Amino acid sequence: MVTSSQQLYRLEAAYRENLPGLLSYARRFVAEDVAGDLVQDVFVRLWQSSRAFLDIPEGLTRRAYLYRSVRNACRDWLKHQAAVSRFEGEALYLMKQEEIDFSSRRTVGEQEALLEAVSAQIEQLPDRCREIFIMHYRKRMKSVEIAEYYGISRRTVEAQLYKALQTLRNELSDNIDTK
Repeated sequence: MVTSSQQLYRLEAAYRENLPGLLSYARRFVAEDVAGDLVQDVFVRLWQSSRAFLDIPEGLTRRAYLYRSVRNACRDWLKHQAAVSRFEGEALYLMKQEEIDFSSRRTVGEQEALLEAVSAQIEQLPDRCREIFIMHYRKRMKSVEIAEYYGISRRTVEAQLYKALQTLRNELSDNIDTK
């Protein structure tokens, strides 16, 4: 009977022996960082059920099992990514459709009046809060970039953005009601 320490030793030996080839094989299908994760996941699953793996005869059969496992892991990952992409595409489509529906409910004059009200309210924000808001939403700077610019923490920038949005939402609630 094989002890658990012997099983672990055999699995470690298989890992060391096959890792470079399995990584190279996985990189044919997926990016390098993903390949490393998938190969590691295959070995974790083998470790969790090491008895089944160790029952496979050593040599070509065990190596073929490893390569087939890595190939299947890559295939599953690619299928998952395709599903995620489809979901993101559908979500983006629905968001754009909602934006079109929302904007079509207002006349051009109403939209312009709303934009003027938003601009006026932005000007009423406290100085630093207004500057951070403009840098983020108009200049498209990331919170980290703004934090570096002012020498403050990213969390402080996010708090200022939250404060600005809350103020705008409260002050403009009458203008934003759906029509």
